[in-house]
Amino acid sequence: MEVKAAEKERETTEVEVPKGYVPVLVGREMKDSAKFLIHIDMFKNEYFAGLLQMVAEEVGYGNTGVLRIPCDAECFRKLLNEISRVN
Repeated sequence: MEVKAAEKERETTEVEVPKGYVPVLVGREMKDSAKFLIHIDMFKNEYFAGLLQMVAEEVGYGNTGVLRIPCDAECFRKLLNEISRVN
């Protein structure tokens, strides 16, 4: 499986999302958040799925809009790189 953890950070507030990608906002605070576009193949990865489960346990399922992951953006970037390297 080719995992395209393709983080495509954008400076604009509106991002055109390519087919096959999901927008994700990563950061504890809105001012420190980074925008990522995550390829749908990443959601099949057990480590990424585990991260999403931890997020659900921490913040619940009541989020509307863009998927938010409350963790340090640099740690998230390292996780994506490691998952991509292993796969």
